[in-house]
Amino acid sequence: MNSLNLDEYLYESYYFQYPIDIEVTSITFNSKEVIPNSIFVAIKGFKSDGNNYIEEAIEKGTTLIVTETLPTKEYKDVGFLIVKNARKALAILSRILFEYPDKKLKIIGVTGTDGKTSTCFITYHLLKDLGYKVGLISTSNISVNESIIPSPYRQSTPEAPILFKLLRECANNKIEYVVLEATSHALSSYFSRLSKIKFDCSIITTITEEHLDFHKDKASYIKSKLKIIDKLKDDGILISTYKNPYLDRCLDKANKLNKQYFIVEDSINYQINNLDTLSPLSVNIKKRSYETNFYLPILISNAMLSCLAIKKLTNIKFKKIFNKLKNIDSIKGRFNIIENNINRTVIIDFAHTSDAFDKVFSFLTSFNKNIIALFGSGGERDIEKRAKMGLVAAKYCSTIVLCEEDPRYEDNDKIMRDIEKGINSTNNNVHLVKINNRKEAIIKAFELSYPNDILIFLGKGHEQTIERKNIKISYDEEKTIKEVIKTLYG
Repeated sequence: MNSLNLDEYLYESYYFQYPIDIEVTSITFNSKEVIPNSIFVAIKGFKSDGNNYIEEAIEKGTTLIVTETLPTKEYKDVGFLIVKNARKALAILSRILFEYPDKKLKIIGVTGTDGKTSTCFITYHLLKDLGYKVGLISTSNISVNESIIPSPYRQSTPEAPILFKLLRECANNKIEYVVLEATSHALSSYFSRLSKIKFDCSIITTITEEHLDFHKDKASYIKSKLKIIDKLKDDGILISTYKNPYLDRCLDKANKLNKQYFIVEDSINYQINNLDTLSPLSVNIKKRSYETNFYLPILISNAMLSCLAIKKLTNIKFKKIFNKLKNIDSIKGRFNIIENNINRTVIIDFAHTSDAFDKVFSFLTSFNKNIIALFGSGGERDIEKRAKMGLVAAKYCSTIVLCEEDPRYEDNDKIMRDIEKGINSTNNNVHLVKINNRKEAIIKAFELSYPNDILIFLGKGHEQTIERKNIKISYDEEKTIKEVIKTLYG
C-alpha cells in the first residue's frame, strides 16, 4: 500500500474534502476494478458516465472519488476531489501513485497518421541490438524487461493507470530508453493520457488525417499531433521527414519553442534498392549497401527516422546503426507476405487510411495490375475516411472485396455503402463484392483469384479480435488465411 500525497495536485482542483495524506492501493476509472483503498475517477465517457457508478465504487471500498461534479449528498469516510478535467486527473494521479517513473527514463515518443507502430518497433530493436536496455509501448507490442509480447491493450497508448504502471515496471527493471507510441487521442487535451510526461525525442512520421470522428476537423487533429513537440524536454529533439505534408507546421512550432530538430533527408542521403522485385529491400548510403527484411519502401523511410533519432540521442556512428537493420525481422501485420504453394502473392497489412492505401497499392501495381484487395472500416469511427479509402482502392485494384473490420454497434452494410461511394466515384471497371463476415469474404477473395494475382488483406494486421457490438471475437488474420488456403487448395 502506498501513501499518496496530493499536496502538489491540489492546485489543479477546486474542491477537496479529505486529509492531504491518504493510503491507496490502486487507481481506476472502471468501477468493476475498484478494490479497498483505491481511487475511483468518475469519467464522463461517450457511452456512459462514471458518476453513475460512484455508489458502487464506495461500496467496494474506494478511498477517494475524483470527479468533475460536486456530490449531491454527503458521504462518510470517503474523500472527494473535484477537478476541471477528470481524464487529466487520472493521468496526473496515476503518475503520482507510481512514483513518477518517467523521471527515471529516457522516453522516445512517436506519432503520425501512419507508420507509428513500425517506427516504434524498429527503434526498439535497433537500440536493443546496440546494447541498450529498452522498453516498448505500442499498438502491437509491449516490453518492460528483456522480453517482448503482443500488446493485450486495445489502445495504442494505454489508459493512464496502465501506462504509468508499465513505465514503473520499466524503471524498476533499469530500462534506459522507452519507445512510446503517442496517438492523437492520447496527446489531446480531452484524453490527456500523457500529462506531465516529457520526451527526450519526439518522432513525427507523416501527418495526413484520421480520427475525424473524435477530432471533428483536420485542424483539431493536427493540433493534437503537434502537442508531441510541446512535450519535449528542454534539451529534447524533434525528428521528422520531408515526406510529412505538415512539416512546416512542425518546424514552426519547434522554432517557437526553441527546440532542436533534424530532418531525415538533410541528414541521410539514401537510395532504396530492389524496387523492381517483390523481395526484401536494401538501402544504399554513402556507396555502401545495407540489407533489411522490409518489402515496402515506406518501412525504409520509417527506419531512417529511427536511425536518425538514435544517432542524435546516442552519438553512435550511422554505419554501426545501419548495420543493425538486417537483424530486424518483418513487423507483424505490416506488409507480411504469406508463403504459399498456390502461385499467388498473399499479403497482410494493417493499412487503414487512404494515404496508407496509396503507398501500398502504388508500390504493388509496379509488379502486377491484378490486385484483389479485401478490407472494411471501423464502425463508429471517422466516417469521412471511408469513401476516400474506396476511391484509392478503385484507382489501383481490379477486384475489391468489402467486409467487416470492427463494426462495433454500427451496421456494417452501412459502412460498406460508405466505402462504395468512393469506389463508384471513379470510372474504373472494378469488380466489387460485399460480404459481411470477414472469413467468408477471405474465402471469396481466393475463389475470385487466378495464378499470379496479388491478394492483399487490409486493416486487421496484427490484431487478435474483431469487435461486433460490445463483443470481441477472437480472430487472427494470418491463421485464418492459411486455413482458407489449406481448405480450398489442399
